[in-house]
Amino acid sequence: MALTTGDKIEIQDLMGRFALAVDVNGPEAMRDLFVDDAQFIVEEMGIHLEGLDTIVEWITENAAVFPPGLTHVQSNFVIDGNNDTAELSCVSQAIQNHDGEIKHFVVGRYFETLVKTAQGWRLKTHKLQVQA
Repeated sequence: MALTTGDKIEIQDLMGRFALAVDVNGPEAMRDLFVDDAQFIVEEMGIHLEGLDTIVEWITENAAVFPPGLTHVQSNFVIDGNNDTAELSCVSQAIQNHDGEIKHFVVGRYFETLVKTAQGWRLKTHKLQVQA
């Protein structure tokens, strides 16, 4: 069975919550977004993390090296799947407000694999492909 409009809205909302976790709520907020055996991949940076605890730990340990004032903005969502699995791609931009100047920090594309759980849609694989 194809995804319903409600499924697609819930998945897009999950991605909004992902941006809030990165920008505002902090690494522990990731626990409500990923399944326990999730993967977090950024090949251009040599990052391939496996397991929710590992993901949260890595984000916590590396938070200090990320530039201040980042806001993640996502657009151009394409979501396909069935009633219990889905694939999503979207554009992701990290915009930085630094000393009153607004700059693009990075632009890339997210490729997500999601599964429907008893708690709702959750990320199974999060992959960022950085645009050069």
